[in-house]
Amino acid sequence: MTVVGVRDGGVRDAGVQDAGVQDAEAFGSRPTHAAAAGRFGPLELVRRTPAHIWLVTGLFSLLLACWSVLVPQYHAPDEPNHVDAIMRLVQGDGWPRPGNAFVTADGVGAIAVSPFGSPADPYDLTVDPVPERDAVARSARPAWDRLANPGQPPGSIQQLVQHPPLYYWVNATILAAFPGGGDTLRWDVTIGLLRMISVAMVAPLPLLAYAATRRLHPSPLAATVAALTPFAVPQLVHIGSSVNNDNLLVLLGALVTVAVAHILTGDTSARTAGWTGLLTGLALLTKSFAVVLVAMVGAAYVISWLRGARPSRSSIALCSFMIIGAGGWWWLVNIIRWGAFQPRTPGFPPGRYVGSDWTVYWSWMSQGLLGRWWGSIGWYEVDLPLPLVLAASGVVAGLAACAVIRTAGRRNRTNLVFMLWPTSALLVVVAVGAAMHVADTGHITGVSGRYLFTGFTGIAVLVGTGTATLRPRFARWMPLALLTAAVGMQAESISEVVTYFWRPPAGGVTEAWHAMTAWSPWPTVVVEVVFVSTVVLTVVTAVAVTRAWREPTGGRTARAATPAVAGATCAELDTVPAELDTVPAGRDTVPAELDTVPAGRAQRSPATIEVIDTRRLDASVRHRQGPDLPPVVSLSGNVTLLGQPGKPGGRWPLPPRTVRPPDEDAS
Repeated sequence: MTVVGVRDGGVRDAGVQDAGVQDAEAFGSRPTHAAAAGRFGPLELVRRTPAHIWLVTGLFSLLLACWSVLVPQYHAPDEPNHVDAIMRLVQGDGWPRPGNAFVTADGVGAIAVSPFGSPADPYDLTVDPVPERDAVARSARPAWDRLANPGQPPGSIQQLVQHPPLYYWVNATILAAFPGGGDTLRWDVTIGLLRMISVAMVAPLPLLAYAATRRLHPSPLAATVAALTPFAVPQLVHIGSSVNNDNLLVLLGALVTVAVAHILTGDTSARTAGWTGLLTGLALLTKSFAVVLVAMVGAAYVISWLRGARPSRSSIALCSFMIIGAGGWWWLVNIIRWGAFQPRTPGFPPGRYVGSDWTVYWSWMSQGLLGRWWGSIGWYEVDLPLPLVLAASGVVAGLAACAVIRTAGRRNRTNLVFMLWPTSALLVVVAVGAAMHVADTGHITGVSGRYLFTGFTGIAVLVGTGTATLRPRFARWMPLALLTAAVGMQAESISEVVTYFWRPPAGGVTEAWHAMTAWSPWPTVVVEVVFVSTVVLTVVTAVAVTRAWREPTGGRTARAATPAVAGATCAELDTVPAELDTVPAGRDTVPAELDTVPAGRAQRSPATIEVIDTRRLDASVRHRQGPDLPPVVSLSGNVTLLGQPGKPGGRWPLPPRTVRPPDEDAS
């Protein structure tokens, strides 16, 4: 059933086909935002994003930029090897077979001049604060291609060539565009630029979390909370501001999650299938963990088919072709050429020896993995306090449980549970892989929270949806409360980072700041501007998020004129101007220019179609209407059933707000 209406203040077409429409009784008495503005497309996501979410995304970008300076270069997991893998492509060394690649001479030299170690022992990870006096003047720092030293040790095994090369190729292509070919920049500027490329990859995460939530839930408040969730996880911000191939996978995983949200709500169009296949294939060309996204996409299409949406064979074929053509071929070649999905790297350290002591395994898979998901900065050097980790985990788990348990409609609950797919599947992959490694070698490795960040957008959706199930007087303050809590998490982690990495034993914050800016690849004034801008934008964002809400389930936007709505047909209302996304608080009626839509080319009926609000639409009214015509509910408080030629329609009052329609949504 197609329903055209104003929901949370926005005019929309609730779906192009029956299977894509969430019934009006879903989410209590509010309809699902099933098709906020049509089919999936990256540009469409950008166009639908409201102003306060752009502020949130800009703040997240600045926070990532701050962290790219806060953590010393090469004090991030495997960062020396990730940088070296990129630079070997820049210098034309290719992507050899695992076991045949070693860290290049310039890569070894970069470790020696970086703050990874100390002047006395440059190749061993330092555990002391990085002193300002050891920083070489920026003008005297050598270029990357001048780092090799005749007396340096040979490079260790380069294990990263076991991964597909997309992340490294993207970075190498950007560096190669600089004058001199990319390896003539100062070594610290090279690493700084690579960190900023990763920042650009992770920066859209709030926007994508907002888009996925808006697709699955009618409340823009829930979507705003989802957009703010990335701020609360310091480890995500740390990894997102370092050189690591997980960052591209996080971006692609978020985009695939948004696409899957469209598929689950009935968007089985060829365009969505093509985009979904392309993004999933590119994820496969980034890291093997993307295999969970392939299964997720396939399951989403199966569920959509079971619900009555019948994707065409050409759409399924297009999606499959794009998955294989964009990245799946890499793993097929591995199987044919090496006899393994992902070949092992001979000579790579096996990890910590535990023998047959499985208590270490269970400790790593529980408390260790949880801590590394929330915050274990550097080479697991700076850990957030365990009570803080447990408290934050309890809040997330509680909100996720509220989202699944208290959401009305089995279909909607299924959609929300589906958002856990990437994280749950990756947890199983990590657990099984680590267990097999312990059983085979007696060593444990490969247990890291960042491996689960591919599914972070799904977690954010559940957190946002969970807040929408709270009592209205609490829910309306949740965006500001979450932002405040995130500021607290960031303040705690930044304090720990500054103390561990930069603050000298007898010094204070000022000395730590001088040490950090001395080692930074960027001039001190640039660092100061970024940090001050982050603080200022935090305040601006807090104000904008607070002012965005006048009622607990909707936002407030300018009362802009919308002439495009007049004369629109049901199909034409599939794309909605952003300014129509919400209704000002206290607005009882629709402006005269929006109250009706002339018949014109209206589908199925020559009758006038009213702009509707289905928030209190009773299921019996909908069933009384029948399958041929949609009910039309005016904001004046009446249900109008459209009439056909020779069959007059009718008008009934809306049921009271206290009436909750039955949960008869199909799974």
